[in-house]
Amino acid sequence: MTDRTRWAGRGLLACALWSYTAFAGAADTISAASQLAALLEPVQHLKAEFTQTVMGARRELLQSAEGYVRIARPQQFKWVLLAPYPQTIVTVGDRLYIYDPDLQQVQVKLLAQALTGTPALVLLGTSADIAAQFDVTRENADGGAEQFSLMPKDPDAVYTEIRMTFNAKRLVRIEIVDSLGQLTDVNFHNLDVNGPLSKDEFEFVVPPDADLIGDVTPKPA
Repeated sequence: MTDRTRWAGRGLLACALWSYTAFAGAADTISAASQLAALLEPVQHLKAEFTQTVMGARRELLQSAEGYVRIARPQQFKWVLLAPYPQTIVTVGDRLYIYDPDLQQVQVKLLAQALTGTPALVLLGTSADIAAQFDVTRENADGGAEQFSLMPKDPDAVYTEIRMTFNAKRLVRIEIVDSLGQLTDVNFHNLDVNGPLSKDEFEFVVPPDADLIGDVTPKPA
């Protein structure tokens, strides 16, 4: 999603303790990643609406928006912001298309590259995918909810942290902190899990008046 205000005798003992700690930490990360994937992988289809707020590094409100999301595993994803700045992000084959109507522009990216280190990768990926790209920890949140914190392993990642909250094993919230300290807070409602999805949900036709930039071959029909 694009922010419109344009996520180491005594020496031997020390070595042994360090090795144990490193191993235990890795095991915890794998376990947390597996727990997260166990909540997400059964969701083959997802329809939901959401509200989204973007706050600055000082947590001042920058933007509020509404929209909807559609997901079909293993790699179909659609994220639509309705207002105040409409935007559509959708996968078509091995490409990701980002359409900004007010800019009359469509960005095209290779899907594998575009999803790296993003919430979409977490939503669509496996336990191995998640553990490969994130350090994951789990904690209990208020009201019996489960919360997972994902820290990208890539030091150059756009996002510094992604937090996902589940209530009754359903995803209800995603919080994303970017490299500038801005927080995007997404709250989901009207979730429909594993219900039918029409094939045209993930179709996209480039508007004739839009500039097409990026990895533009092949174009969607």
